[in-house]
Amino acid sequence: MKKASPFICGTVILTLSNFFSRLIGFYNRIFLAGVIGAHQIGIYQLIFPVYLLGFAVCFQGFQIALSKITAEKKATGNINAARYVLRITIILTLCLCIIFSFFVFWYAELICSVFLHEPSCVPCLRLAVLVLPFVGIKNCIHGYCLGIENSGVPAFSLCLEQISRVSSIFLLSVFMIEKMPVPAFLAVCGMTVGEIVSFFFTLIFYFLHKKSADSLSKSTLSASKLSVFHELLSLGIPLTLNSFSVTLLQSVQSILIPMMLYRFYGNRYRSVEIYGILSGMALPFIMFPSTITNALSLMLLPKISAAKTHNDPSYLRRCAILPLIFCTFLGIGAFGGFFVLGPWIGNFFFHDPLCGKYLRSLSFLCPFLYCSSILSTILNGLGKTKDTLLHNSVSLVIQICFILFAIPLYGVNGYLWGLFLSCLFLCFVNYRKVMLHV
Repeated sequence: MKKASPFICGTVILTLSNFFSRLIGFYNRIFLAGVIGAHQIGIYQLIFPVYLLGFAVCFQGFQIALSKITAEKKATGNINAARYVLRITIILTLCLCIIFSFFVFWYAELICSVFLHEPSCVPCLRLAVLVLPFVGIKNCIHGYCLGIENSGVPAFSLCLEQISRVSSIFLLSVFMIEKMPVPAFLAVCGMTVGEIVSFFFTLIFYFLHKKSADSLSKSTLSASKLSVFHELLSLGIPLTLNSFSVTLLQSVQSILIPMMLYRFYGNRYRSVEIYGILSGMALPFIMFPSTITNALSLMLLPKISAAKTHNDPSYLRRCAILPLIFCTFLGIGAFGGFFVLGPWIGNFFFHDPLCGKYLRSLSFLCPFLYCSSILSTILNGLGKTKDTLLHNSVSLVIQICFILFAIPLYGVNGYLWGLFLSCLFLCFVNYRKVMLHV
């Protein structure tokens, strides 16, 4: 009996885990909406421009580089070099995370008052950045696991994280919510508990796997440590700059949206509330089918890298085209589902007709949103990181222009128009570039 492809098995495992975690996440969003309200969800969402900037600066680019290098080393039988890159990446990530966390923790009041325009975000932001070193180390190990086609660890870690997050939020809401500095702090506490539990699970697995691998393999590093380190930096630094640039533009965008909504509505509370409905309720539903595309992207990057290493053009083309066709059909199906059921979803889950209205408007994004993420992964796997940086940056600049000039005149509709146009542009230029290289 023929054994199933590790790529297919890994994608299925990650898809199921993402699906499970998203379902729990939806319950969590619905529960939080009832406990703390849309305004406090908006405050919770406001910390993410800074928090995700830490991801980009500290480990996101190096995690992708680690996964790509690991896949290439595994394809050539030099797994010890990949394990050495993992150790170097963890040390580098830990140093960057500590520096970033200390800086943000110390200047949290200034950041929240000057940039976020919401002083009540201070305790939320301080707690969130304290967990970054744990998240960084965990993501490095996950990158290594995906490179060796072991998707089980990231999958179980994600499920465990969500279960821990929701359980802790429920318990804290029963016993501790009155003692919270702001209600949104409840959501950040749950996030922190989930990340730490997930970190310890991942760390325990890694040491058990390392001990088992050491007992089975006595081979030595077949390349010099300096050359391996140089390979990590040469790939990781451009990817980090890519992630940083894109995340910085996304952060600017997230900070500007409530400010521009305030210009349109003239009410700060209403502006943050609408931002919470849009980013904390409607967008997570739109991104739900991306559980599949995210899993596919995580497994596809090392697959594309390995195919390129083996110099097999026909196999490389199959690896690129088949996932793209799948994502196109997925996006069309999601568009139809959200367009028809959007108003019902908003009323049934959140008892908010505005959420349903935004879901119907956002449904037009689905085909372009899912395809562009896969196309970006293919380009990264091909080593075209400069192209992905350029394309993503231009796409985000388009969004920011609409935020600055369209939202004050047309409200949320101005943002939705910019989002659609930028997704259309990103999908087109990514597709054009991929077709030139596969």
